[in-house]
Amino acid sequence: MLCSRRSFVHSAASAVALASVPAWAQPSLSRVYVGFAAGGTLDVIARRLADRFKGSYGETVIVESKVGAGGRIANEALKSATPNGGAMVLSPSSPIVIFPHVYSKLAYDPQKDLVAVTPVCSNAQVFVISSAVPEQVRTLAQFVDWAKANPGKGAYGTPAAGSIMHFQGLVFQQKAGIQLTHVAYRGMAAVVLDLIGGNLPSSMAVMGDVTQHIATGKLRALAVTSERRSRFLPEVPTFAEQGFGEVTGVDWYGLFVPATTPQAVIDSLHANTLAAVQHQAFAEPLEKAGFDPYTLPQAEFAKRIRAETLRWGPVVRASGFTAES
Repeated sequence: MLCSRRSFVHSAASAVALASVPAWAQPSLSRVYVGFAAGGTLDVIARRLADRFKGSYGETVIVESKVGAGGRIANEALKSATPNGGAMVLSPSSPIVIFPHVYSKLAYDPQKDLVAVTPVCSNAQVFVISSAVPEQVRTLAQFVDWAKANPGKGAYGTPAAGSIMHFQGLVFQQKAGIQLTHVAYRGMAAVVLDLIGGNLPSSMAVMGDVTQHIATGKLRALAVTSERRSRFLPEVPTFAEQGFGEVTGVDWYGLFVPATTPQAVIDSLHANTLAAVQHQAFAEPLEKAGFDPYTLPQAEFAKRIRAETLRWGPVVRASGFTAES
């Protein structure tokens, strides 16, 4: 779990920091770009964040959907946006730390064209199965046995090709010695619909999007990707507990602005984001949805991005997966 006391102490200090941020000319309208479909978790979090920004970061802050290409379209739009604080993107980790290894012609360089401000929240992934898998399958080992006995029937869905969930699924099937067809969707909302309808056997899913369906029994949770069991699904064992220690890692959603954005603008956005994340009206619904509020100082966030980019390179190369626009 990435939400540490240090993170919240850091957030608690934001109230003081907010008052001392240098003045700058805030545009009359600010946009938070989101690269995935409306109704999904990322979109909902962005809208809650925009609501918290109104009246503090700017008079009018809206969420603008730029859906497609696994989040690349939103980041490409940010790259070309005016660097005056009027545009930002809320991005999951994959388009930032994995896509540079997946796309040889990526239209943006995450570490040169974008400036990392702070993460907003984090979550582990959970491997779930639907009614398309026999009812007696209740453990990861049983799922592996089923997949081996039913070649061609196994498939798993993720919100995007090249996402962290995509590669976690690839690593899992390689280590398990099974074949699972990867089905890439445009966001988790569509994945959940096909899971609930029994049209998709399994998913390496965003935890926040499926916890309610696990609770009602519509989906069965077999493993989580965190190093330790999630506080949101304490009864679900980790992949590591079940012999798949390579299938680890959590996702985060972070705020980015265009390169050359003045530091005063970045400082204001950072302080306003920290104030928003620690606010009860923002944090409580986030936690109920299975997400950990999570912030970092700007320099530490940039350091984490560099480290994760290095980590995923060998994994992507070993998978043999490549993709082009």
